[in-house]
Amino acid sequence: MWGRPTAIGYLRRDVSGVSQVWDETQIRSVAKRLGYELAKIVVFGAHTDEPVAQLLNTITRVDADAVVTPTLAHLADELDRVVRVCDVITVNPENTYARWALPTDRWPAPGTDAATPLDTTGRQRPDGAEYPD
Repeated sequence: MWGRPTAIGYLRRDVSGVSQVWDETQIRSVAKRLGYELAKIVVFGAHTDEPVAQLLNTITRVDADAVVTPTLAHLADELDRVVRVCDVITVNPENTYARWALPTDRWPAPGTDAATPLDTTGRQRPDGAEYPD
């Protein structure tokens, strides 16, 4: 049987302020509701050196599928850097920024013999014939 995907909670103490406990509760709730196993919640402060780099190291170490954070403000404009390695889920507003990583050998190159023509509905043609231009 497949295990549940793993998530890491992430927040910045200086961004959450007095709402830190509430933000942590919300992270746990969203992760559970979306079916993630929450491995840990990573909390950094204003004086943490390179917090996103440390978050990326944690993602790799835990092999996380997603990061759940209260808002995008906690990532300090580095969403693109994190979404390259895992999905990012925000609590408020609730949104998922999904990574799209397909292996380079997943689809055959256009024009190669391995490509199978599709009919107009996007399904594979049973006879393998191509449509005329």
